Amino acid sequence: MPKNVISDEDVEATAKQLESAVSDTIVPQLSSLQSAVDNLLQDGLVLTATSPKMQASYANFNKSLTEAVNNITQFSKQFRDVCKAVNNLDSQIAGGIPT
Repeated sequence: MPKNVISDEDVEATAKQLESAVSDTIVPQLSSLQSAVDNLLQDGLVLTATSPKMQASYANFNKSLTEAVNNITQFSKQFRDVCKAVNNLDSQIAGGIPT
């Protein structure tokens, strides 16, 4: 028989870790990389026809990747929602048991 275990602290710690990775690490790094590519294609690898296309292509890629990374926070919300729902259900069940 499966055993269900919910650690509010573990859920919250993981949710915060996911959110921090997005806002403090991954998205800023993607932004920094976008700037590096822009600088390269404007100053260090300038090809009349190719550089603008490479810059646009990378910008589109970076935008898509940033949007995908931002969706990581949806997992932290889901984890919190599951934890809250189970805790509420447990309270409801306990409240319905006569003492």
